[in-house]
Amino acid sequence: METHSRDDGDRVNILVVDDILEQHFVLRSVLEELGENIVAVSSGRAALRAVLEQEFAVILLDVNMPGMDGFETASMMRSYRRTARTPIIFITAYVDDNEMSRGYALGAVDYISSPVVPEILRAKVRVFVDMYRMRNQLIARAAEREALAMAEVQRAAAEQARLRADFLARASQALTRSLEVDDTVAKIVELPVPTLADAAVLVFTAGEGQAPKTIACIANSACADPRCGATATLQHRVLSLPDLDMLVREALSTGQPAHLQIDGRPMLACIQDDGTCCEVPLDLSEMTAYPLLTGAAQPSAILLGIHRPNERNDDASVTHEFVSRAAIALENALLFSTIRDGDRRKNEFLAMLAHELRNPLAPIVNAVAVMRRARPTDSQVLRWGSEIIGTQAEHLVRIVDDLLDVSRIARGVVTLRTEPVLLSSVIDRAVETSGPNYTARSQSLTRDEPGVAIVIDGDIVRLSQVVANLLNNASKFTPPGGRVHISTAHDGAMASIVVSDEGDGIDPAFLPHVFDLFAQGQTSLDRAQGGLGIGLTLVRHLTEMHRGSVQCQSEGRGKGSRFTVRLPARVVVDEAFDSRPNVVPIRRAQGLRVLIVDDMAATAESLEAFLRIHGHQVELAADGAAALTQARIFLPDVVLLDIGLPGMNGFDVAHRLRTDDALPQSLIIAISGYSQEEHRLRATDAGIDHYLVKPADLNVLIGIIEEYGNSKATDNGAAA
Repeated sequence: METHSRDDGDRVNILVVDDILEQHFVLRSVLEELGENIVAVSSGRAALRAVLEQEFAVILLDVNMPGMDGFETASMMRSYRRTARTPIIFITAYVDDNEMSRGYALGAVDYISSPVVPEILRAKVRVFVDMYRMRNQLIARAAEREALAMAEVQRAAAEQARLRADFLARASQALTRSLEVDDTVAKIVELPVPTLADAAVLVFTAGEGQAPKTIACIANSACADPRCGATATLQHRVLSLPDLDMLVREALSTGQPAHLQIDGRPMLACIQDDGTCCEVPLDLSEMTAYPLLTGAAQPSAILLGIHRPNERNDDASVTHEFVSRAAIALENALLFSTIRDGDRRKNEFLAMLAHELRNPLAPIVNAVAVMRRARPTDSQVLRWGSEIIGTQAEHLVRIVDDLLDVSRIARGVVTLRTEPVLLSSVIDRAVETSGPNYTARSQSLTRDEPGVAIVIDGDIVRLSQVVANLLNNASKFTPPGGRVHISTAHDGAMASIVVSDEGDGIDPAFLPHVFDLFAQGQTSLDRAQGGLGIGLTLVRHLTEMHRGSVQCQSEGRGKGSRFTVRLPARVVVDEAFDSRPNVVPIRRAQGLRVLIVDDMAATAESLEAFLRIHGHQVELAADGAAALTQARIFLPDVVLLDIGLPGMNGFDVAHRLRTDDALPQSLIIAISGYSQEEHRLRATDAGIDHYLVKPADLNVLIGIIEEYGNSKATDNGAAA
């Protein structure tokens, strides 16, 4: 009897299912010669558990078993995926044709009568064991081949990934080497050729007042004409393709790549160094436009053209990654350019600011020197000096106010006091403000207004500032003796204000920047017109805050300019509507007791002299504690209060004045260098009646004091 010895790892499992234990011994003895692993169980349920735990090459199944017989057990085994095709040999003491048919129907491969013939049983079982082992070997070889193929695929993918990583690393290094826009653009079109494409074209679409710009780079394989030269950035080459614009617009509008199959051969127009032009055909079959900057002032896209699409299907991911990095590099370069230009403009602005501040300071210093040397009785010289100082000081105040307005608007802290106002009232205020400029330059200002009442919901002070800035700008750039015209109109739900002049006009290239902060159309040393380049910026911001718009038109240098402001408005029929404040004549107030609280002696003493001229009694205090002490002695009618005092600030002083029963309820006027809205709100909370910003308009100040004195005199008369 031939026996085989196998390692446990090489043995296959044979399952014996019989309820008679003696049969286990018999079958084990017969099959032992095969050298396989024999598993014997005594019931159908135990067999089902066994096939769930192990895999068997063949199953020897007794037909007649108590409980679950062999047929039922076989049926259950066929329902399991693991044993659906496992060979089953039925063993029975007697063979019935019906039972045999039933067994074969359940997938039995053979029937053996008991008692078994050892040689026959071993032969049949050996066949299924060998088949099982051969099947496993085939599966193992297939798995090996699959593993080898997968390893090759992974190796190729790893190599491709390495090449992609190397390309992207080189691209990133090249793109980040410089922040100059021209250098970055050149690299963007050079890098993808020929790795990703046979031709690359970078297109900057045309923005307002700008021309489209196209930069191309081609590979030798894409162009057979020797005039194309080697792969390089060709600053003057323009790709001539009928559907190019449509392709770029599609990519920029959707933010996704746009593809185009090319019929025929696109032409590349080359402008040579000597100025001649030639057309060179490109051997391309497909182009894809990738958006780079979709939200920029001048959106851009890169077009990659290829000769055979199938050659570069695997490069889609690296192409998208390159385009993403190119977009970042281009955005950074443009941002750096913007920052650098902004820094340059700010430096120019600081130089202009120094110039503009020195201009009024020079006559002030000169006037002071003359007044110091003049005789006390020389009233003409003193009057001349005071007019010079007053005029130039007002100019300084306007410069500071414009700067503060720009800062407040930039920080979003400007609050509009909106109310219905007549457009004619806005024009009246602006003309009154700008009138002295026109008188000084012998210019004529004409008005043209419709015969209807146009009402705007807005802040009359800020709207007047918009129009006054436009009138001042027109006067500045109109020669002496020239004419400026302002007109208003109403169309539907919008009102328009048009200021036109016959002045210097504006270069078309500068028109898109005329409302930019610190922008100057001319920066020559003479600076005949002066200005900081912030007046028109205020016009734009304040107009937009009123939900309006402003535009500038000019046909060029020497042809004048035209500014148009459009604002939401309505026409009213009620002639009684008038937003202009009524002017009520008041009597001059009798002398009041005024306490000035300011730590700057020059400011306090100049206010003291001004108020004494107007007949008021004045006392001074340099800090909060001294003010409270002086108030208890002097019992002032009016307190002029600085906010930035040493120790106790002005808000605290006002609060103490309001809450101390021993002190009179004086009129408190804050005169402060702080102009923010938060300081005004704190002043109201502290009980301050009026808030003026330094340098305060003294006419406004004396008007407030005299109005208070008159009302106090009226109240005293009524009480008497």
